[in-house]
Amino acid sequence: MKEHPHEEHRKRGPRHIGFAFITISTSRALAVKRGETPLPDESYRIARELVEKNGHRASAYRLVADDPLEIVNALADLLRREDVDIVVTMGGTGPAPSDVTVATLRPLFEKELEGFGCIFRMLSYGEIGSAAFLSNATAGIVGGKVVFVLPGSPGAARLALEKIILPEAGHILGLIR
Repeated sequence: MKEHPHEEHRKRGPRHIGFAFITISTSRALAVKRGETPLPDESYRIARELVEKNGHRASAYRLVADDPLEIVNALADLLRREDVDIVVTMGGTGPAPSDVTVATLRPLFEKELEGFGCIFRMLSYGEIGSAAFLSNATAGIVGGKVVFVLPGSPGAARLALEKIILPEAGHILGLIR
């Protein structure tokens, strides 16, 4: 039986992928600037563990406030790195006035992967019910790399990585490169 083209693309995709993470949290970023120890970043811990458990690298981590300039600068820095293939942002995807991540990053996308947000919200609905529609999670391609824009909760990080990002990471990179 002939396999589907996406299976062939998956096989040709990279096996060892460099992930970078940006946590977007004003309260955590302000605590660091004041010299305080912020609350543990559970979303990053979960994301890093999942990536490494699947044989990939957690190449970099940034913590920034909900500020468009800080978000863009952190992303630009990570996209320049040769050891980074995928950037995952966590935080700032909701309807609150301070949630600026999606509005900041979407204009940078050379191509938006709209299906990611649809699938993420569908899967989220199964876990958290109707509140899933409050997330504007999305993904896009910037400079030959993939950027995933997730809510900041640990559950969102786990769901997106386990069910969507890690199964398709090599596939998408194989297609765009």
